[in-house]
Amino acid sequence: MKKKSFLSGVNAKLALATVALTSVMFTSCEKEEFNVAPVELEPASATVAITVYDLADGSIVEGASITENGAAIASNPFVIPAGADGKIAAVTRTFAATKVDYLGGEGQAVVPALNKGQFALIPVSIFMQQELNAAKDVEVKQDEESVEPTEEPKTQEGGKNTGDKAKNMDFTYKAKVGQEITNLPAVNAYIDALPATKALSDADVKKVLKALVKSYSPGITEVDATKTVLVPAQTLVTLNTVTEYETSDNTISTIVDGKLYTIPNVKIKKVVRTVVTPSFTPINHGHGHGHGGDNNAGGGIGDGAAY
Repeated sequence: MKKKSFLSGVNAKLALATVALTSVMFTSCEKEEFNVAPVELEPASATVAITVYDLADGSIVEGASITENGAAIASNPFVIPAGADGKIAAVTRTFAATKVDYLGGEGQAVVPALNKGQFALIPVSIFMQQELNAAKDVEVKQDEESVEPTEEPKTQEGGKNTGDKAKNMDFTYKAKVGQEITNLPAVNAYIDALPATKALSDADVKKVLKALVKSYSPGITEVDATKTVLVPAQTLVTLNTVTEYETSDNTISTIVDGKLYTIPNVKIKKVVRTVVTPSFTPINHGHGHGHGGDNNAGGGIGDGAAY
């Protein structure tokens, strides 16, 4: 199907042409009184200035690619030169703007007929909408029966107190944060199989839906967290971390261009917490079994700390 601009309701294809007309006026005189050479007028010219706006707030969208009939615009603004006769014929030129995470937009420059000595400035406004902004009334429903907890244990190096007295020490450990969609390719395949809609093109609807789904998958990353621990004298500390996850099936529904779309079976894995249990091992006799809460005793397992 032919792609329609999302701006069908926006007066973005109407460009205003400001035409500055120059004229030279002469006073009629007898030839024998004056010998005046005819004035040669400059060729006509038209300057086209294209500005791309965000449809949501009217802010200028920087870095958009602008093309005409698939060819990139070399400069913006640019000048339409006159023909060999010094004139410019009336013409309507259409420009397209694209940018990652945006739906494409179009705008037109309506160039008037210009004679020698005339010039025009023609502004073109192109409005683009961010893909996510096209998704309305978003709702995510979690299937409670599908919730599956998992754990990821790790051992991280802590440090050691080689002094003769217990002291507070700051230990930095790696903790996980965030969430991700574990079956994103399968979800995108489901979206690709959806039927076309009305005003927006089929491709644009799928871009919006994929962008919406992707927004729930920022990724799981590691961050540094710090905890102050009281470490006994002559003691080596090891940090035992357990990262707890929760994976569940979710259904995402949204309205795009007035039509309800439902995307099932979106598996979201999110970090619930990272629990850290420090293990204390005496340096002088090198074993890790528990000796109670005496700060000067060897071994022992401290209280867990959650990020």
